Formats: sequence, C-alpha cells, structure tokens
Amino acid sequence: MKHLTLIFSCCFFYILMPAFSQQAQSAEDEVANLVAQIYTEVSGSSKEAVDWDRVRSFFIDEAVIVLRSSREASSQFTLDEFIQDFLDFYDSPRLGESGFKEEVLELESEVYYDMAFVAVVYAASILDSERPPSKGIDFWLLTRKPEGWKVVSVTNEIVRPDGALPAIFSGS
Repeated sequence: MKHLTLIFSCCFFYILMPAFSQQAQSAEDEVANLVAQIYTEVSGSSKEAVDWDRVRSFFIDEAVIVLRSSREASSQFTLDEFIQDFLDFYDSPRLGESGFKEEVLELESEVYYDMAFVAVVYAASILDSERPPSKGIDFWLLTRKPEGWKVVSVTNEIVRPDGALPAIFSGS
C-alpha cells in the first residue's frame, strides 16, 4: 500500500506541476502587463487625455511612491501627490503641444504567492521636443488583493551616464 501511495503522489506531482508552473507564469504575466499598462496610461497629449481614475485604480490608496526629483535628490509621494505631480507636469509650459510618452524598454517580473516585484527600464519623452528621451528605472512592489493585483510602492532612479543597469537586466 505504501508503494501505491508513493506512486500516486509522484504521478499527482508530475501531472499537477505544469499547472502550478503555468499558474505562476500567468501571475507573472499579469503583473508585468499591469505595470506596463501604467506607462501607457500616464502618456497623453494633455492631462485630460489621461484617465486619472484608471491610473489610480492600479494602486492601493496607501501606496508609497519615491521618485527621482533631480540627479541628487528623491521625493516621496502619496498616491494623490503622485497624480498631482503628473497633473502639474501636464500643465507646465515645458510639455509642448504634442504631449508626453513613457515607453517600457525592458521589464522583469517575479511573483511569490501574493506578492510581486517588477523591474522596468523605460524611456520618457516630450513628443515635440528636440531633447532625446530620458531613461529611468522603476522598481515596483505589488500585492494580490481580492479585486486583483495592486501597486503597493514604486521607486525610481535615472539611468546613469555610463548606462549601467541593475543586475536583474543581465541580458542588457
């Protein structure tokens, strides 16, 4: 009887393991797609062109956002302050006529049960500007809620002049 139990356990493991692996991959794809979508959502020709309620829906209300505010300093934002910072940017004269675009260049994600980490290299540009796009790196932390994955925090850094990227982008 012990042998049958062992055989059944092994068969059960080999039959279900691909399903568990597929479920983990699906969660990684889900968080990767959600984070990538945020970059698309904040891009637009004006602050009215962006659905800020939709952007807000990706985050928990208590999310902590730490963004590079200059080469030497970072600023911490609440979710409301983060959105207000974008609104102020869209109102600024430096935006130009064509709008603003953020584009994901590279993305790596990792899911462990109900928490996830996503690392992104992105390019941000003012569309009618002569200035080339600036590159940044964001590290996102997410948690699974009953209504789906939500951003808990994000930190931001600029890509340094030497172009070195974090080790997670080892293919870079």
